[in-house]
Amino acid sequence: MRWAAGLASLKGRGMLSKADTHIHTTYSDGKASPEELIDYVVERTDLRVIAITDHDTAEGAIAGREYALRHKAPLEVIVAQEVTTDEGDIVGLFLHKSLPAYHSARAAIDAIHAQGGLAIAVHPFSGWVTSGKMTGVGFRLRALPLDGVEVHNGYPTNLLSNLLAAWVNRRGRQVSELGGSDSHVPFTVGQGCTWFPGATAADLRQAILRRQTRAAGPFWTPRSIAAAIPMLWRRGMPSMEKNLVYGDELPRRPNAPASQPLQMGKLSREP
Repeated sequence: MRWAAGLASLKGRGMLSKADTHIHTTYSDGKASPEELIDYVVERTDLRVIAITDHDTAEGAIAGREYALRHKAPLEVIVAQEVTTDEGDIVGLFLHKSLPAYHSARAAIDAIHAQGGLAIAVHPFSGWVTSGKMTGVGFRLRALPLDGVEVHNGYPTNLLSNLLAAWVNRRGRQVSELGGSDSHVPFTVGQGCTWFPGATAADLRQAILRRQTRAAGPFWTPRSIAAAIPMLWRRGMPSMEKNLVYGDELPRRPNAPASQPLQMGKLSREP
């Protein structure tokens, strides 16, 4: 690997760096392993921080972080997860372990905060431009105790929904604005990014809390989509269908049968 020097050489006063805070791997419906993803990011992008945000598991991010540390990559990997809720997806950044699905977005946010993480509303208005493939909290973002909102999602149909997300945020709580590629193949990583002062994941965290981030980047480009075709041909199109166990079930009634199962929900999505 032709990896350059570590992050220490990047630190400097006034430096701005780029992060991609919304990426999927084979631990959910992505097509690249965490190791393949990190190799590509280091070799082919100028990102300094990424968040691996697999659906309903943080295990891909944990594997990616361990790989980057083991190989002394000039890249920091945030342990993160895209948490499914009945009210729209929430990304938890800076987690320690996986979270279940939740019925309410507020319950997911509380669980993220309980781990010391940051809660980000991703693609909040994208459902109507992606035929329901992306679910967001919509206008609920005005009342939820969020730490940030994704106002640039790299999926090509999200131009108007991104603008709406920024418009609602700026007329509401004005939380930090982030950009993420929502990549499921490595070739689109960084096409949707977050600029922040500093060079490390800790710097990004502080920038989010201080509302010093800026969303940027193009949408997925025709060239990157074309580059992904061979991988998709070999590995199949991204899709996910799974049973969800919810973390905010109501307590079982005293007279309910002991064998009563947890409520399950079935999710089918394609990015």
